[in-house]
Amino acid sequence: MTTTMIVLLCIDAVLLVSLIAYAVVALLKREEASAACTCTCCEPEPATEKEEEVATAEVAPEPEPEPVPEPEPEPAPVVEEVPVTAEPEPVAEAPVVETVVVSGSDDANKRIPFAHKMLFMDKKTQSFYDTLNNAFKGMRKINIRVSTKGVSYRLGRDLVAKITVRGKTMKLHLALNVNNFDEKIYFQKDLSSVKAYAEVPCTVKVKSDRGLKNALKLVDALAETHGIEKKTRFIPIDSIEALKEIANKR
Repeated sequence: MTTTMIVLLCIDAVLLVSLIAYAVVALLKREEASAACTCTCCEPEPATEKEEEVATAEVAPEPEPEPVPEPEPEPAPVVEEVPVTAEPEPVAEAPVVETVVVSGSDDANKRIPFAHKMLFMDKKTQSFYDTLNNAFKGMRKINIRVSTKGVSYRLGRDLVAKITVRGKTMKLHLALNVNNFDEKIYFQKDLSSVKAYAEVPCTVKVKSDRGLKNALKLVDALAETHGIEKKTRFIPIDSIEALKEIANKR
């Protein structure tokens, strides 16, 4: 029994070796036949254009995206600083001061009308003007005219007096001889060399109660010198209100 099995195993081994040897020989013959064959049937088919494009596309590296420039930040809007000003204190209503052009004047051909100047003067100066204006208003044959430069008082065609304002000072000009009065009392000035005051050269400043008192004395001397009579019946007017009416018309 044992001998039979060994014989069978040997036979199987021989058969297996024979099969292996036959397979190796067949394989070698096939390789030799393939190497010796020159026909095109065994060559691989060329790749089509589409396959080449796909292959190229797969092999070619993708281009790197160009860097996108970052947008520059917009400049912040400039905020103008507005100066804060304090609210002005309320001021009493007054007529609007208009500028009147006068050819040949010393202040760049511009002059503020007398009515506006007087309306902006202090109350005391306005009362001085009211007193002097009513003194001339109470005289007979005196014509009163308010102009840009001042108030003129005429006896017929002759200019006998004038009231003007220079800065904050009111002045009275009279057709009197300066030398006939004491300069230490009246402090008068001679403006005869000035063309505008050649007819009324005696000039005094009216800035105080004493100045007003002396000015009224000179007005009486003017009436006596030129023979001007005073009105027997006379009602004083409000000279400042009259100036307001004139200022509002201009």
